[in-house]
Amino acid sequence: MFGGILGSLRAVTQRIGTAAAVGSVFGGPQVQVLRNMSKIKTHKGAAKRWKALANGMFQRRRCGLRHLNRKLTPASRRGKHAPVVCTKGQKRHLDRLLPY
Repeated sequence: MFGGILGSLRAVTQRIGTAAAVGSVFGGPQVQVLRNMSKIKTHKGAAKRWKALANGMFQRRRCGLRHLNRKLTPASRRGKHAPVVCTKGQKRHLDRLLPY
């Protein structure tokens, strides 16, 4: 009767420790310990647009070089080749979006 429950309890206990396993199986206070072990997800849209630099800042490419560029002056076209470094406010936001 109790073989299935005790067998699964032993398996869980061997993996994560006695106190956490007992709390997770019987709904004790240790349940929160197991739930808070999730990882922070990377924002894939930001990861495709921004690259981390060695000094901790981020840089991206400028937009507007795909088509309809004949009306732009050559100087403004060349200016769009230079990468853009993030501002202080953007860095705070990007640190949350790109944790790894």
